[in-house]
Amino acid sequence: MIPATLSVGLLTNCESAQEKLLRGFMETKTCNSCQLVGARLEGAVLPGAQLRDASLREAQLARANLRGADLRGAFLAATDLRNAELQGALFEDAALTNTQLQDANLEGADLQGALSLESADFSGANLRNARLAGSSFFGPSGPYQRSERSHFYSVPSGGANMPRVDLRSADLKDAILAYCNLQGAQLQGAILRNASLEGADLRGANLQDADLKGARLGHATWVDGTRCGPGSVGRCAPEKP
Repeated sequence: MIPATLSVGLLTNCESAQEKLLRGFMETKTCNSCQLVGARLEGAVLPGAQLRDASLREAQLARANLRGADLRGAFLAATDLRNAELQGALFEDAALTNTQLQDANLEGADLQGALSLESADFSGANLRNARLAGSSFFGPSGPYQRSERSHFYSVPSGGANMPRVDLRSADLKDAILAYCNLQGAQLQGAILRNASLEGADLRGANLQDADLKGARLGHATWVDGTRCGPGSVGRCAPEKP
């Protein structure tokens, strides 16, 4: 019997193709390159799942156990991964636009090279010891300007939402965190060398022993609420009145 949480809208009394796919996935924990758009997998126990290049757009995976899962190249836009267990999971080349990762456990996860992290919500997530070097939490949906005589366009910030996130000892070398909300973030011992933190909100964040060498902090809001000047690199030089 297929669990109710895996129901994807049965139209007849026969097992649908997607239900058959889900049943096979639950049995083998392998579904590389498959289509699981909108699948209902809340609380599923799938440690070590193989989901490379799978499409999980808008899938419901809240509270799922995906420890050590291979999600490289997976399409996870608008996927619900709240409170999910994702320790040691692999996200290389995964698309995470608007993904819900609130309070998820991503300790030791590998997000190096992850694509489209803009507007993802990491509120309260555990990213201790995670590998995030070179990752971009701010992408094409971020602000840009275009002017053509009488036309002017601007797009609002696409920075990730990361308040209270635990990034202790995380590797964020060369990461793009521009315009991200990092209020109250735990960044003790984090490696932020040459990272882009322009316009980021760092109010209340803990940066004890963090490596900020070469980090760009122009227009960021510092831990004490100070506005950093445009030339701030490695430290927050207060904006001149």
